[in-house]
Amino acid sequence: MSPNIQRVGDQPLAPSIGLIVLFTGDVSSLLAQAKQLLFDLRYYAERDDRAVEMVLVIDGQAWRDALSADELNIPSAQTVVRETATQLPGVMANAAAELLSASWLAFLGIGSEISTWYSNLSAWRDILAATSAEAIAGYRSASEGRSAANESYLVHQNDQFSSDYPHAWLQMLDLVPMCNVFVRHALLRRIGGFTEAAVMQRMWWWEFCLRVTRTKPIVSVPMQPVPGPNWHHYPFTHALALPVARALPGLMRVTADPKRVTPSRKDEIDVPPRQQVHSVIAINALSPTWRSLPRAMQHRFHEALISRGRPLEIVVVGGVNEPAHNQLCFFNYFALMRDWGAVNWRVVLDERAAESDILGADLVIFSRVRNDAGVALMAACQRHHVATLYMLDDNWIWLGREWDEYAPIFSPGAAPYENFLKLVGEADVTLTYREPLADDLRPYARRVITLPTNVDLRAFVGTVGKKATRRHKIGYVGSLRKNMVAFDALIEIVRRRDDVDLFVMSNALPAEFEALPKARVHFEPYQFNYTAYAATVVAAALDVLVAPVGKTRFEASKCPNKYLEISAAGAVGVYSRAEPYTTYVQDGVTGLFADDAVASWVAAIERLLDDPDQRSKIADQARRHIATQFDTHAVLPAFVEMLLDTVGSRLA
Repeated sequence: MSPNIQRVGDQPLAPSIGLIVLFTGDVSSLLAQAKQLLFDLRYYAERDDRAVEMVLVIDGQAWRDALSADELNIPSAQTVVRETATQLPGVMANAAAELLSASWLAFLGIGSEISTWYSNLSAWRDILAATSAEAIAGYRSASEGRSAANESYLVHQNDQFSSDYPHAWLQMLDLVPMCNVFVRHALLRRIGGFTEAAVMQRMWWWEFCLRVTRTKPIVSVPMQPVPGPNWHHYPFTHALALPVARALPGLMRVTADPKRVTPSRKDEIDVPPRQQVHSVIAINALSPTWRSLPRAMQHRFHEALISRGRPLEIVVVGGVNEPAHNQLCFFNYFALMRDWGAVNWRVVLDERAAESDILGADLVIFSRVRNDAGVALMAACQRHHVATLYMLDDNWIWLGREWDEYAPIFSPGAAPYENFLKLVGEADVTLTYREPLADDLRPYARRVITLPTNVDLRAFVGTVGKKATRRHKIGYVGSLRKNMVAFDALIEIVRRRDDVDLFVMSNALPAEFEALPKARVHFEPYQFNYTAYAATVVAAALDVLVAPVGKTRFEASKCPNKYLEISAAGAVGVYSRAEPYTTYVQDGVTGLFADDAVASWVAAIERLLDDPDQRSKIADQARRHIATQFDTHAVLPAFVEMLLDTVGSRLA
């Protein structure tokens, strides 16, 4: 039983629900809707046999004068009138939350569809009574800006893979539907409530969701959409908000701090367009990561900032399936640079990217983009003389040749294939991470830079010591592979040995694993949130993870991310004796190799299981190797040099 479920006898206690309803904005244009909202609230509240605790927040005297006492007389509701209109929903919601004792909070505003909210309420009560989650959201309505990409993920979900609203998606889109969400009151208190910064007037809910999903999932459930106010176009009488393009970089900086949970402040978001550039001495005092750069690189970077009189402005363009790539390839580094006051960055969804998104940018990064919108945006960058970088970490040139199922997408003549090659050809720099891929890209690219891949060891904290008395855990983390030899070895070991359990994190559990005893198989769906992904793998306290690859050109071009992440999590890896692993792993020192036979994989896994001293020694050696060669701190100087080279022509 979940520790969050309270029971009386055999029945769960009904969850207590508090409803916050916000009345703000232009009275003349919103009054009719507000009166209808109150009428509907009263109608349904009178018929709800388990009354919802409710707070109606009236923003200023003009609203109070426009609404009669009878209209505000709703069962189980108290009315709070703010003497002076704030035009700030975050301020209003915080004040209302203080008055509520309910364990769960919901939020509505003028324009909310009350009939649907109440029709969902019975189902919500069942969900809230049984869940251990702290924030849960139903479906979005069509009026809330669904796109083809996010609709396919969030609206038609019916599988384990679609389990939450990813933090990385919220870096691009205001996705979470306020009127179809329930939040634990304790969570709201713990993270300091909503932002009250005036510049966040239209983004107060978005900011809250970004902050929550940095460390906690907002779980998505199949609940009928509830239309509500669109804060980005809401008729406020006083325009206090910053444009999204200026506010998002501030939010990215705030949420890049892994320890930060409290609301964003005005001074963190409303940074002057031409803010003062710190001196080298001041940045040295502020940031250990700056001090780690060679002195010549510090001065080169600082001269670039002085010449512009402001930080670098970077726009990352990518699709809905690129969150992990963006995190590893760019955001890991930007997080280390946040104290420099030298870089502002934000993310734009490729299918929605427009010319206005790149105006004023020093660099636009195309992260694995392959659609027509990306080609149009590249042309806009060239018209405005904006530096461009194309990042690719998979060998799409060979993918269609070696994997038949991808031939319709990655073959000459196919639009995605032709688009990606066109973008590579037009970009100032093409960035990749393996020489085989770099060699294949050079005939098409203006310039290719190859960086080491990186892993942020700060995300893999809390590695536990292995206890000799506990059960062993073996498994696999990642997308499924064609070659089942390593998986067959896992199955054989679990069937033969009673002291071993299986852990799998992937987009689906292979059918072969489903035949094993359910109590000994732990499956976790893949997580878009990289921080949560890392924490889940570390918490599993795994002994051995397998990393099989084939011997194709496509696979030889892959980054050694499995080696880095397995070692970061404190496990030991058994790897195919093939590229990329033969370049990075030292057999018997930082991992073990297996040949393409079940017996070879079984022998390597059991060698580690049966020799805890060797397992511990290899784990320690592997982690030291990646800490010195591949930790984000270690690769940061090479990344900064690449960044300066790419934008150099624009900084002169």
